[in-house]
Parts: sequence; C-alpha cells; structure tokens
Amino acid sequence: TMAAGTTVQVACAVAAGFAENGVALVRPPGHHAETDVCMGFCFFNNAALAAEAVKSQYAVTRVLILDWDVHHGNGTQEMFESDPSVLYMSLHRYPFYPNTGDPVEVGKGAGKGFNVNIG
Repeated sequence: TMAAGTTVQVACAVAAGFAENGVALVRPPGHHAETDVCMGFCFFNNAALAAEAVKSQYAVTRVLILDWDVHHGNGTQEMFESDPSVLYMSLHRYPFYPNTGDPVEVGKGAGKGFNVNIG
C-alpha cells in the first residue's frame, strides 16, 4: 500500500543520509498487522517493514520504534519481542483494544527488555 511504501521510503532516506530526520504521516498505521494475521484494518505493518528495510539495506544495527496511539501496536510487538536490535516503545491506553500491551510485557528471550509498554 501507499502507507507502507511511504514509511519505508522515509526511513531509507534518513538511513541513506538524504534527510536528517523524517516522519511518515500515513493511515492506516499498520501496527495491528501481525506476522500472519491482519487486524484492526491493518494489512501491512508499516513500521516493521521500514525497520527491516533499513536493517537489511544499510549499516543500521539498532532501531527504535515509538508507537503513540490510543491502541497498543500488538503486531509490532509480536514481530520484534524477541529481537534485541529493535527497541519497541508503545504509549497507549490500557486495557483497551486489542487487549495487549500490559506493562509487564517486556519482550522474550534475547529481546527481553527491548519492549516497553506505557499504558
């Protein structure tokens, strides 16, 4: 979709040094899309695609995804909860849809401590 492509292009422009910073103001945010499940009107996880693009195409070893929305980004958490190269921080209302994002959810395995839920 255009939202996913735009997000990837902005992230790549920053990683390549064409821009000092960037923001992708797109809808839908994509943060409910999990690895193999579409949820909450999200088919593609824009931030996850952008993170993976810059990690694979540029010398980027660490990524911060800051998700500020009334809803927890369950899909983004699910994709990176075991990955210590991505720090996922979600500011959301809890408990609320999709009934995930409890502050005790801090990541799994090597990713423990790289998942921060503030809700």
